[in-house]
Amino acid sequence: MRPPLYDQGDMDDTQRAAELRRMERLATGLLVAVTILFVVASLFRELGPWVGFVRAFAEAAMIGAIADWFAVTALFRHPLGIPIPHTAIVPQRKDRIAESFGRFIERNFLDPEKIALRVRRQDVAGRVARWLRQPERSAQVADLAAESLASLLKVSNDDEVGGLIERALGERLAAVPAAPVVGRLLGTVVAGQRQRDVLIQLARLLTQWVETNQETIRTRIAGELPGWVPRIVDQKIYERLLDGARKTLGELSENPEHPLYTQFTQTMDRWIVNLQYDPEVRARGEELKQELLSHPMLRQVAGSLWQDMKLGLLTQCATPGSPLRGSIAQGLAHLGDVLETDAEWRTRVDGWAEDLARYAVRRYGRSAGEFVTQTVRGWEASDITRKIELQFGRDLQYIRINGTLVGGLAGLVIYSVSLLL
Repeated sequence: MRPPLYDQGDMDDTQRAAELRRMERLATGLLVAVTILFVVASLFRELGPWVGFVRAFAEAAMIGAIADWFAVTALFRHPLGIPIPHTAIVPQRKDRIAESFGRFIERNFLDPEKIALRVRRQDVAGRVARWLRQPERSAQVADLAAESLASLLKVSNDDEVGGLIERALGERLAAVPAAPVVGRLLGTVVAGQRQRDVLIQLARLLTQWVETNQETIRTRIAGELPGWVPRIVDQKIYERLLDGARKTLGELSENPEHPLYTQFTQTMDRWIVNLQYDPEVRARGEELKQELLSHPMLRQVAGSLWQDMKLGLLTQCATPGSPLRGSIAQGLAHLGDVLETDAEWRTRVDGWAEDLARYAVRRYGRSAGEFVTQTVRGWEASDITRKIELQFGRDLQYIRINGTLVGGLAGLVIYSVSLLL
């Protein structure tokens, strides 16, 4: 007999237990039936020659049924509670079963090349492209990315991140020669003939500084004057200073041929050459750069930069429909378009997926097998026995049924051959 064709994987333990009890009753009932048939045939063997055939069938069927009952029962427990050697195999071999099961999973299901071949057949790039091209899907991924980024930002250590930014800025600035860079920047100004604009801006800044720092300048002037000089003098000196600055700014703005332009241009040319080629100037520039890098201000700038970035990112992440989320969604949709149309990129993504699968299996395959082994080993002997019996016990009862029928047919054949001989 063959079991009905349905998937036992769809059954729960309660259904499996009910099916197991039903099949056990069927197999045991068949044993009882052939036993009764044997007894009846033995009592009425004189009725005719055909009774011998019935008796031979029943006797062999009974023996086959008892033998298969013993074999099936011995897998899970001692038959009739008698500790016969090599019975109760599953509970006594629990640890070996756990190890064998883990190795079986690792060797047969976690083969890197087999899994890579399966991944290759899945058209990973095509599926990702079609999935990302759906606006609602790309928006979901963008929301997930924004929420994940917000969670990372909230648990990040501000001091460590600020220190990391400080070190990165310091290393970057330390690798750049200060004086030649400044010289090249000034050279850019000269190449664009912007000396006049630069000089006017400097004069304007100087004038504005004099205007906004009147009290500071007057106090400094008063401190330099003798005590017998009237206090009104510092005001007059300040006014003359401010008038001079304003007058110079006006002359520079109105007279393109002002002598200061020539002097300023010559000075800038001299600075450019010295900054790039004079060893003393370059050495002094490096000293100033090192002083700047060692100044606490750099740490404050790095910390402030990180705090501003963090606050801005958190605000963007927490706002539905924010530009950040929109940019992520647009980027993902564009990635889907590229994967859909660019065969080279599709090949790359499929290759990356295969390499990732191989790496994951090689890296974690043994761990997965050991996890299965430890899990099974951690079960109680009664639990693993019950699980295996519920999973396979129903099919094992068909062995008893088949053993009964096949045994009876074998006995019938043997009895018939014995009569012929």
